[in-house]
Amino acid sequence: MVKRIDKVLVILLILISTIFFVAAIVLNFNNNSNEKGKEKNLKIAVIFTGSGLGDKSFNDLIYDGLLKAQKELGIEFDYSEPIHAEDYEKSIMEFAETEEYQLIIAIGPEQEADVKAVSEKYPNQKFTLIDSKLEAKNISSLYTRWEEQAFLNGVVAGLLSKEEYEKIGYMNKAGIILGMEVPHLREGAIGFEAGYRYVNPDGEVISAVVNDFKNPLKARETALLMYSKGVKYIQHLAGASGLGVFSAAKEVGGYAFGIDENQNYFDPSVIISTATRYMNQIIFNEIKYVNDNSWNDGVHLSGLKEGIIDITREGSEVELDDNIMKTVNKIKSKIVNDELTIPKNKEELEAWVKINKYEN
Repeated sequence: MVKRIDKVLVILLILISTIFFVAAIVLNFNNNSNEKGKEKNLKIAVIFTGSGLGDKSFNDLIYDGLLKAQKELGIEFDYSEPIHAEDYEKSIMEFAETEEYQLIIAIGPEQEADVKAVSEKYPNQKFTLIDSKLEAKNISSLYTRWEEQAFLNGVVAGLLSKEEYEKIGYMNKAGIILGMEVPHLREGAIGFEAGYRYVNPDGEVISAVVNDFKNPLKARETALLMYSKGVKYIQHLAGASGLGVFSAAKEVGGYAFGIDENQNYFDPSVIISTATRYMNQIIFNEIKYVNDNSWNDGVHLSGLKEGIIDITREGSEVELDDNIMKTVNKIKSKIVNDELTIPKNKEELEAWVKINKYEN
């Protein structure tokens, strides 16, 4: 009897030991799986422009793209908001030194030299640079066709100005206000003027630079001066400063155009349309490429054809004749179908307007 009990105890001990052994293996497997899962979560770093978050435009759209990637791809992200240009390289370097981030995203051509310098020290680190055409083996430079983006707003302004001038002799002028004198914004200004003069050859476009992306008061004063000179329609390319253009339009009974994020809602009574640029989708796509191991360096261009930029009237309460947007859509189709190429600089523009005139 005792022997039988001993045998049973031995068997029970063996079973208990086996259970603990198996449990330990399962637990260890789960821990390893969790660790591997964590390793798969991408870590992204972003260095915003000097205007920072809350600009209701460029930076905020990029942040939306990060949130989308966080939700749909499970990424983690950190960011910095350098106030001064001399702080860009420091921020980029601090992220790169950790070697924790699968992608570092720098916003704006003002960070170009700093990204280039840091990328050379960390050749295995992936960088994405927005609004740049920098070529490097570990940098993906994303550049949208700014001349196309602002062109369609220029068409709207040109059609309205021409109609008013023919009816009441109102001064045939439009304006454009830049935040800074930088190449991509100047291309946008040229594009707006090209659109304006394409449908309104006798019209004139004047431009100004406020040298600040975070100064709505200065942009407002600049816009008021333009309106006082007979301008009725102003396109801004000025980041958060552009909000001052909207307030000036409201004050004097003028009209304005938004940029990047749909800004029509800021004041539907004076903002006719926004030249949209879906930076949120651009950023999401770039992160997804890293996630899918399909990320490539080099310069990547996108525009109307790729659906990255467009024009929207959603939210605007400014009444327009239906024929205006019909004309805009016809012209848009010409660009998408490579039947119309938009100039990028002043020299190209003057030659272009002589041979390109819209005909119904």
